[in-house]
Amino acid sequence: MDQFEKDFDRKRSQAAIDHVRGLIGDNRAAIADRIAELYDEYLTLDRDVPLRAALMASVASVLTPITGRPDKRRIVAVTGRSGAGKTTALMKHIRSIPAMQSYKDDDGVMIHPVIIVDAPSPCTPRLLAIACLEALGHAPPGGIKENQAWLLFRRLLKVHKVMWVFIDEAQNAIETASVREATVIGDAFKSLTQMPDWPVRLILAGVSPLASFLARKQLYNRRTVVPFDTLDADGTTDLVKSVLETIVQEHARMEIRIKLGGDAGEDSDEEEGKKRRKDKGMFLRRLMHACDAEFGSVVQMIRAAVELAIYADRDHVTIDDFVKTYASFSGCRPSKNVFTADNWEELDPVTALLRDDDRAWEAERLKSKGKTATRYGVRPQ
Repeated sequence: MDQFEKDFDRKRSQAAIDHVRGLIGDNRAAIADRIAELYDEYLTLDRDVPLRAALMASVASVLTPITGRPDKRRIVAVTGRSGAGKTTALMKHIRSIPAMQSYKDDDGVMIHPVIIVDAPSPCTPRLLAIACLEALGHAPPGGIKENQAWLLFRRLLKVHKVMWVFIDEAQNAIETASVREATVIGDAFKSLTQMPDWPVRLILAGVSPLASFLARKQLYNRRTVVPFDTLDADGTTDLVKSVLETIVQEHARMEIRIKLGGDAGEDSDEEEGKKRRKDKGMFLRRLMHACDAEFGSVVQMIRAAVELAIYADRDHVTIDDFVKTYASFSGCRPSKNVFTADNWEELDPVTALLRDDDRAWEAERLKSKGKTATRYGVRPQ
């Protein structure tokens, strides 16, 4: 796709957006702009420090002469469960690093040092290579072979002066891969980073089994891994409280009318002390549980609750905003809402949508395959 086509598509998309904005009225448009501003904010965590360092080290490796001793560590990988905030963090840092921004070369050609590839699902080495070519703006022949696609991709990387390839949802490339396919993809990644005339750097983001794949011997000494771990329900309530206050009070400029719990303090009675420590931050613990202890999901839920308050034309956020947000996210029954149920710790947000007939169908399907029925979402043993 040439620049004219890109500009034309951009104008068409903006015209469609402007048409809708004209229909909803100035007030709703203003609300939409306020919400867009809310979602555009970024919350920095301790994990951003090693991530930034890894990306800056990747930039520094470009300074190594191509003919000199190669720097093997040309893969930066961010691993973690869905909802951890991997893609958001990577995009934030990539957009803030000058060396990774688009520019015009001496011939007036727009150069994009970073290309972003969404690994297809299901995926094979050939389909991944085709997705990489399409990210470059090329439509390969329909019958192109696997090795031809990778050869073409490697050649075009130099033509387009691409220095970084960011593969999102990278686990798709190896989740269902055979031993042979996993080896091919591993070799493809390795060859991209050690091309003699134009070595590129890889940025990978994904869930399990990406970490296991990166432990392969062919990639072990070529990657820097930044794990995005889950939140600790007992040790991170202060962090979640800080995030809640930042989003609601600083970003949205609203009040929090929710009992968050104070310092547990000291207590002479051991049992009373245990009770107070358990009660401390109960809302925050429910919030973490509702989001499966994933930081990105916590941020998403807080913002969605704030969005409800904005649409309700209120200057404060209440527990009811979170009750409604969780219900819409999970599809749970009213009695099974994590923010109101007494047995909230026993509830599974991931399977809250399922009803009795869904569970019966799952059990019957497993039984027909000669397997023992287990909790939905758990692989039978």
